[in-house]
Amino acid sequence: MGLGLLTTYYNWIGRSYYKRVGVGLLLLNGIVQRIFRVNAEVPYSVHYSNKITGWKNCFFEDEIALANLCASGGAYIAVFDDTTLHVGRGTIWAYNVCIQTADHVPGSLSDYKKASVKIGRDCWLGNGVVITAGVELGDHVVVGANSVVTKSFPSNVVIAGVPAKVIRQIEL
Repeated sequence: MGLGLLTTYYNWIGRSYYKRVGVGLLLLNGIVQRIFRVNAEVPYSVHYSNKITGWKNCFFEDEIALANLCASGGAYIAVFDDTTLHVGRGTIWAYNVCIQTADHVPGSLSDYKKASVKIGRDCWLGNGVVITAGVELGDHVVVGANSVVTKSFPSNVVIAGVPAKVIRQIEL
């Protein structure tokens, strides 16, 4: 088991996007993933406090999101079969973000409404943001802390609230 952990660690440390992450955090993530088997099936470093299901249906446009997945904790990402999560280039998020591609159907809690989630480029998801199934965010969207995003939004906006709504346009 120890040799596998070292191999994993050296594979991760050689990737350019992990240069932004401290060596100690990479090692801790490796121990939790490879020895305690939390997120063990995920081939990249995941923060020890994150939970990811359906990682094979997750698509990240660049290395920044992968480094963020390693460094920002408390995330719960659930990508169900027949759905995808697409995260655009330059998108980052804070702690405790929740992204799900399925929701329970009111009145029939054993049924699910499944729909893919797409987050555009250069977006920022604040602390505690929840993104529900079927949401598409355009490019340059800022989501305020503790917001619940239940519908799609266009590019260049700041959204916040429960449920989230546009509170400002972003001039680029």
